[in-house]
Amino acid sequence: MSKREIRPVKLIWDKNTPLSSQHEDFYFSLKDGLEETEYVFLKANNLPYRFTQGDLNTPFIVSETGFGTGLNFLATWEAWRSVKEEKRPLHFVSIEKFPLTKADLKKCLDCWPQLQHLSSQLIEFYPYLINGQHQIHFESGQLCLTLIFGDVNSDLSNYKFKSDCWFLDGFSPSKNPSMWTDGLFSLIADYSHQNTSISTFTAASLVRRGLEKAGFAITKLPGFGAKREMITAKLSSETPSDLSSVKSHFKFNWSTPKPTKEQECRNELNTEFDALVIGAGLAGISTAAVLAESGMNVALVEEKPAPVLGASGQSQLAMYAKFPTEENKLYLFIAHCLSYSQRYYSQKQLNELTHDFWHQTGLLQLAWNMKESTKQQKFITNTSLPSDFIRQVSEVEASKLSKLNTDCGGLWFEKAGWLDPIPYAESLLSSPKITQFYDTNITHMTKEANSNAWTCYAEDTSFKAKYVVIANSNKAKAFEQLSHLPTKPLRGQVTSIKQSDLKPANCVVCGEGYLCPEVGNWHHFGATFDLDSNEDRTKDNDNLKNINSIQKWFPGWISDTQASSAEITSNAGLRCTTPDYLPIVGRAPVYNEMLQTFAKLRVGANSCKHLYGHYHENLYVNVGHGSKGLFTTPLAAAFIKSEICGGISPFSEEQKAMISPSRFIIKHLKQRRI
Repeated sequence: MSKREIRPVKLIWDKNTPLSSQHEDFYFSLKDGLEETEYVFLKANNLPYRFTQGDLNTPFIVSETGFGTGLNFLATWEAWRSVKEEKRPLHFVSIEKFPLTKADLKKCLDCWPQLQHLSSQLIEFYPYLINGQHQIHFESGQLCLTLIFGDVNSDLSNYKFKSDCWFLDGFSPSKNPSMWTDGLFSLIADYSHQNTSISTFTAASLVRRGLEKAGFAITKLPGFGAKREMITAKLSSETPSDLSSVKSHFKFNWSTPKPTKEQECRNELNTEFDALVIGAGLAGISTAAVLAESGMNVALVEEKPAPVLGASGQSQLAMYAKFPTEENKLYLFIAHCLSYSQRYYSQKQLNELTHDFWHQTGLLQLAWNMKESTKQQKFITNTSLPSDFIRQVSEVEASKLSKLNTDCGGLWFEKAGWLDPIPYAESLLSSPKITQFYDTNITHMTKEANSNAWTCYAEDTSFKAKYVVIANSNKAKAFEQLSHLPTKPLRGQVTSIKQSDLKPANCVVCGEGYLCPEVGNWHHFGATFDLDSNEDRTKDNDNLKNINSIQKWFPGWISDTQASSAEITSNAGLRCTTPDYLPIVGRAPVYNEMLQTFAKLRVGANSCKHLYGHYHENLYVNVGHGSKGLFTTPLAAAFIKSEICGGISPFSEEQKAMISPSRFIIKHLKQRRI
């Protein structure tokens, strides 16, 4: 078993009640399990009343140890929905070492038909059983579930947040002693503030002593049903509760600014726009959409005459991801982004009545030569992704799935597919909270000292907003604040052939390039990679390159005769790439201050471990997605939203460092290049 592999729990059913075979304990009582949840967790934490208290723009965070069947989450969701007055967004984070399979989850939740209107949504978008965090958004983005599949004692410290409320659930201390540890109680204290409440069904002495040792004041209450006692807890008055009290378990302090005691209330905004997003490619439109979902008034500014006209402007964007052959941090990052984007587009399409943009046809990655075949076999041998996410298929099955004659097998991505960017953009930008400005080129921006806002200047106009997100691809480094970014344009051209004699693919097929299913007798395939050209005009020679390429990696699909007699068009764009081929997402660093603070890295690469970075206030960047944008931009936008609006980040601390806009400064200092 891989150290990263997540094994589902094995259930035993005893009189229609689920029992964990690992812990020999029941998940709930069929007689009064929901009533117990409401008593122990909702009532004891004064929910749902607290959803209406505090800054209504800031998410209320509920954290849970042990997701189990999701009953606590569904009960909390129902309580949040029951509040008719204005309330805070709800973020629910739960960590589970032995999750249920989707089939077992459905069987368990079928026991609660009164929650079927919610449980059906959870079951529909329940994530793959992959190590790490998985975010699912409900209620038009106002409710966010973050499921972390892993060990609470070792994996919770991968994240930084302050919870408003803790549900200490899981199996009883006598059945599951490895969870109820002093280390966990200490972490809970780190991730709590002065008004955080805790409740748990148990009053076991080791739990009471552990919480008291971590700085909590304990209150005993009558237990539910046959249980004599339960406890609630709050931090004692002398325990630190500001954000800086979250202990640093990682070496990535440079990727974040020094924490402050309190986040500024968004109600104080007095600018024309709450946020301004520069660039209307995939990164820009997805960022504008999630900020609008949070209630912000957003200006989307684009120098071209319409959205998704640059590198995002192909008629079919394939969800194609290349994994490394071992379980490293890049492997987890790609799996995280790919699984999230599949849920994201499916959920968006399901809720869309007028725009048809997401086509979940599946994707076949062919083992088209010996090198690729060897790589795929290493991937299957060394990794542990679920088969319903990625699986190896034979030549026969590959032919059946694609409805084409393939001479090799490959990897099958069942929930992948392709996106039509124009109706997707129309759907995302339909919010009345988004004001769109096209044929408008922002040339520079300024922020006055002690000012609450940025002023962004175009040729004959200006915009003022508190938050600015730069998402204009290769043009980002034209701004003085981002001139240090090491991005490069990578030209790519896709070829489209209209030819009735060509057999259409049933799914996206990938080899050295890719082929999409036909649309109106048009077959789109490509794409070229050209680092030596900054031109975005199409070239006839690149169409020949694409035809020669697909004849090489997918022989027999198109002949020279078919190609010469077909109607041909093409699309070219300049992808924005980075030296490590990962996107650049997050707060924009102050370059000169970073150099001064971390200068000692030139002498010792392990120095400056506990120093925080320097970042422009309220200035964010979201670029560098290259050819991965279809599956990285949804999660990047969710991350930008969490940075601006609060709540649980969709990325771990390690992953935030991987995509941080300041990572190249740190790397180049260590290499003595700057």
